[in-house]
Parts: sequence; structure tokens; C-alpha cells
Amino acid sequence: MRLIAFMCVCALVWVSPAFATETTKQTTPNGHVYWHHPIADSKRTAVAISWPSGLSQLPQGQEMAARVGLSMMLNAGTENRSPEEVVEEFNDLDAGSQLFIQPGEFRGFIVTPTDAADEAAQIANDVLTQPNLDERWFKRERNKLLQEGRGREKHIWGIAWTLLRRATFKDHPFERFWSLRPTENIENINLDTIKAWHASALSTNDITITVAGSSDFAAIGRAIDTALAGLPGGEAPREIAFDGPIIPSATILFHMPDAEKSALVVFGQVPPSKAGQDFAINLGVGVLGYGEQSRLFKAIRTELRAAYRFGTGLDTFTRHHRTLRLNGEVDTKLLRQALDTVEASYEEFRKGGIGFLEFPFAKNFYRGRLEESFKKPENLAYLMMESRLDGEPDDHIDTMLTRLDDTSRSDVNAFIAENFPPFDDMLKVIVSPDVNAIEGACVITKIEQVSGCLPD
Repeated sequence: MRLIAFMCVCALVWVSPAFATETTKQTTPNGHVYWHHPIADSKRTAVAISWPSGLSQLPQGQEMAARVGLSMMLNAGTENRSPEEVVEEFNDLDAGSQLFIQPGEFRGFIVTPTDAADEAAQIANDVLTQPNLDERWFKRERNKLLQEGRGREKHIWGIAWTLLRRATFKDHPFERFWSLRPTENIENINLDTIKAWHASALSTNDITITVAGSSDFAAIGRAIDTALAGLPGGEAPREIAFDGPIIPSATILFHMPDAEKSALVVFGQVPPSKAGQDFAINLGVGVLGYGEQSRLFKAIRTELRAAYRFGTGLDTFTRHHRTLRLNGEVDTKLLRQALDTVEASYEEFRKGGIGFLEFPFAKNFYRGRLEESFKKPENLAYLMMESRLDGEPDDHIDTMLTRLDDTSRSDVNAFIAENFPPFDDMLKVIVSPDVNAIEGACVITKIEQVSGCLPD
């Protein structure tokens, strides 16, 4: 999920007019293609690698097995190194790594001083090719995921998110992957399934690699080849077909008598990052609901005093599907007023857009945050990966600041008016101890009842 943060600043930030370096396409000695972007005088290198997620290789109902497998790779050590040794060896190198998975993508990151890249890559290779997939660690990580799934059903935000996914994904495998329901499916995962997923998921045949930082191509090439050595080179797993979630227009109240406060969440579909409109959507989301000077914070927190905080976010369920979220934990006594205020503030913003005085502050803050990202190898490698997976041209990162400078308030506001959904078309999810808090809402007490609240 991606949201470049905003806040209101008190003075314009003047920064350099262009990002002067270039993205180039390189090839390692073993033939792995990668995209590289230098950072001046950097002595650190970040390598990002993306594979297909391999969820399609898992038995139906056991899509969560990939999450157990990922946790084992992160926490259980390897056949050659204990978990403590993996952490200590990375720390000794002043290096680190990360793995994460979502529908369509399995990602790995290595960040290391360039002169320690060979050693860091050796550790990463051990984690990728020889993770400790033993029974003891399997039961431990499966139980952690099981407890997480059960815990969501006891928490107002866990329930709110589960209702959203159930209402939009229905019975698609992605719903089970995200929601961890039914929890019986987690109990039925077995270690052989984890091993089969690991053996097939990380093919070197369909990978994307981005690198930022040092320009020592010899060291970078060796490190990539070392990290990927021994991984299978067969056909990459196909992805699960998915036409996209349909976010219904509905108002659903989940009655939770013991809740101390109420959760209020409003969801709507917006164009994905692949649409190439991230400047407009991030500027819009930022002004609408990021920080204490945002429209929604001032309306709900400062003026109505109904919530400690209220804001917005963007949630990416797949690379092709993204939602706009308006949410906050609200005083139950003010819940109805809060919902009405959110609607009024949102519709005013959707129709009128970013104000004349708001725009330069938001734009310059956004620009400053991008420039900071360009100085950090791990952030830049991430931005490059997003660009590659979105199918953007090779110079997409190089021209980003110039294109932002050329983005006008009228262009952004036209995008907001056309692409931010009307409030009436959005899904409103409320979890509250007051069964009568929202007149006309579809009231339920079990997740499974949500289908009865949705239009045909």
C-alpha cells in the first residue's frame, strides 16, 4: 500500500529544479537484468527484487499458507544459521533485509554498505534458498497467524477491515488471504504445503530487480548473482485471475456492545497507481485528510471534537485495484454528526478541489519528501520497483520532479472531481456499541451477515 505523506508547512520549500541522474539498464555476469539509479557519493546500495506471489500454487482455502511461509523465512533462521545469527551477521555488516507478500507480488530487499554487499548477499541467499522449514517453527508461525486472525474478530478495526474485504472481494481467494478467515483454514495448513509453495514461488524466470545507491556495477552484479544463486529457473507461477473488487454503495453497522468507541470508515474506488496519476491522487488525499491542517481533521477533530484524529489513506489490494479510505475512531454520542460532517467536508472537497492557498504548500511539501526519498537507497529502490511494475517508461523516476513541477492545480482538481467517487456511491462501515447510532444502516452482528446488506 502506498501513500506519500503530507502535512501543512509554514513556508514554501525551495529545492533544486531537477533530479539530475539517470536510470540505466544493467546486466549481471549471470544474465540478470536490473535497473540502476545512482545516488551521488553513496556508499550504500539497496537491491529490491520482486517475484510473482505464487498464491495460485496453493490449495484452495490455504492461500494464507504463503503468509506462514514468509514468517518462517523471516523468523526461523536457515539450515545453516540460527535466527540470532542471521540478525547478528546483518547487524555486524550494518546491513539488513526484508521480505513481504501481497497478491501478485513477493518482494525482497537488501540494504548494505557497498563494500559489504557480497557478505550481505550470501546471508540473503541462505534465507531465500535454505530457510528453516522445520515442524517446530512451522507450528509456532502458524499459531501466531491463527491468533492474529482470531484477534481481528475482537477488535473494532479488525472487524471494520474484514467487513470491507468481505463486501468487496466476496469469495475470491484474495479475501481469505487478506482477512485470515475462516480461521479453520489456517489450522488446516500443513508443512508440506509451505515447502511446495517455497519450492515453486521464487523462480528467477520472471523477476524484476531495481538498485539504488552506489555505482559500483561489478559489486552490484556479484551481489545480485550471489543472492539469486540456486533459486529455480523454471516457469514462474501464474497469478490468480481477478477482475477487481466492486465496492458497493451501502451503510453497514456492526453492533459490538462491548466496544468503548465507534469505528467509522468510508471506502471508495480510485484509479490504481498504474493509471499514472499518483501526483494528483496523493496531493488530493494529503489535503483532504493528512495532518492537523487537513480538511477532515479540522472538521472532525478541531471543530466537532468527535475524534482524537480523523484522516485519509490509500490502500492497494492489488497493483490494479486501489481504494480511498476516510476513517477515524469516533465518540459514539457524536457518530451521526461525524458521518454527516465527513460527507459534507468530502463532497465540498470533491467538487471544489484543493484551494488556491493550499496547493503550493501541499505541492512543495510533497516535492521535499520526494527529494528526501531520492537520497535514501532503500526508498529510491522501492520507488523504482513501483515504477517498473506499473509499466512506466525507463525515465519515469528521472523526470518525476520535473513532472511534479509541471502539475497544475487545475489538473489536480479536474482529476479529483472526475475520479474521487461521490459519497453516496461509497461503502460506509461502522462498528459501534450503539445499535441505533445510524438511522437506516443495515445492522449486523456477524461478519457472515454482510452479504444481506449489499445490493444485488
